[in-house]
Amino acid sequence: MGNSLPVVHVFACSGRFASWEALQAYLSPAYTEDGDAVPSPFFVETGLTHYEPACFESAMLASPAPLAQLLDGVSYPDSWLAQACADADGQHLLADTAVCVFAPNQLAHPERSSLRHVGSYCYCVD
Repeated sequence: MGNSLPVVHVFACSGRFASWEALQAYLSPAYTEDGDAVPSPFFVETGLTHYEPACFESAMLASPAPLAQLLDGVSYPDSWLAQACADADGQHLLADTAVCVFAPNQLAHPERSSLRHVGSYCYCVD
């Protein structure tokens, strides 16, 4: 084997975003009139590189819930979701918003995000 597994970073918060649009404005880059990308607040906070928008997954609920409920239907759950939920439960985390950042996106310092960084988990794509 020897190949390192891809990593998903899991973030959560509650009461921060009034709408899906507000969440996307925080996560997604803006563009100048010339089409140049302007890093989003999330990019700046986490040092994100290798941006692949298809490998961002976010979820919002009307009221705070356990991470397992918030992330129902997320990608590749068998290899990482139980550990993330255990970590969140250990942090007594209830959240109305969660963000999962999958490879090939890379975060230089996820703990600097203004969202709570639940953890980073290896996952299998098989």
